[in-house]
Formats: sequence, structure tokens, C-alpha cells
Amino acid sequence: MERAKAQAAEVVQIEDSKRVRILQFIKANPGTHLRKIKRELNLAMGVIQYHLYRLERERSIVSARHGLYKRYYADQGPRIEERAIVNILFQETERDLILYLLENPQASQKELSQFARISPSSTNWHMKRLSQAGFVEARRERGFVIYTVKGDPGMILSLLRSYHPRIWDKWAERLADLMT
Repeated sequence: MERAKAQAAEVVQIEDSKRVRILQFIKANPGTHLRKIKRELNLAMGVIQYHLYRLERERSIVSARHGLYKRYYADQGPRIEERAIVNILFQETERDLILYLLENPQASQKELSQFARISPSSTNWHMKRLSQAGFVEARRERGFVIYTVKGDPGMILSLLRSYHPRIWDKWAERLADLMT
């Protein structure tokens, strides 16, 4: 009987340590998704799903669906309005388009297509998504579609710096003037 109790306590301790590892990973990587947690922590999918469910019920984390991904945040992580920006910053093409617009306000669809090296129709699709999400504003001007970023560029850049340091390092020199 004593041995069974000790084994049960050991199982609980192992389960709690996995939950703590997952929570620490989410705190260090806000906006992470299930498969990234699996890849980085090398845990079974079912184990991760179970602990994510428990962490959400305990209100230690919150989740938000963005496109195909359900992203996880520590409850003390970015505010709700910042999470939408963080979600966009996880999408490589849309992040690059936003950063280009910050650097080149009032860019045309053609300029964005050339910069991102994607077709005009793909650019249109991405920009339509960003526009519907409230990040960019599109307007027609002499037969061209011109885009501008809505919102605070400083907040976008500080979130980029906080949550994507590698990307920040790559763009830092180009965007330094926008911070001042």
C-alpha cells in the first residue's frame, strides 16, 4: 500500500514537471503553437494537449486561434490587442509586408510585390487579410492601390523586438529611424 502511494505521488510529480516545462516554454515563447511546443520539448502530442488543457483551465495560459494555428500565451503575457499584432508577426510574408510598409509608408501593391517577391495576386490576398484584420488601410490613388499601416508603429516594433529578436536584428538598422 505504501509503495503504491509513493508511485502515485511520483507520477503526479512527473506530470507537474511536464506542465511546468510547457508553461515555462510558453512564457519564453508567447504566441507559440502546439506543434512548435512538441518539436522543442520533445513530448508526445497527447501529453502536450492534456497539459495545455489543464493550464487553460487553471487560467495559467490563454489561447487564441489565428488562421490554422491556435497560439498560446502566458496569462501575464501580451495584452489582447498586442496578441493580434504578435500573431501577424509570426506570419513571415505578412510580417515582411508590414515592416516594408513601416519603412516605406504609402507603398503601392506593385512595390510590395517586388519587395516580397510574390505575385500581385498573392500580395493582394495578404494585404486583404491585413486590411480585414485592421492593420493596414488601402486606398485607390490614380489607378494604384496604396497601403499604409494603421496603428502605432512603435508598438509594432517593440513587439517585434520582444518576440522576434532574430528578425529585429535583421531589420534593426533599416527601422531604427522609426523608433525615434
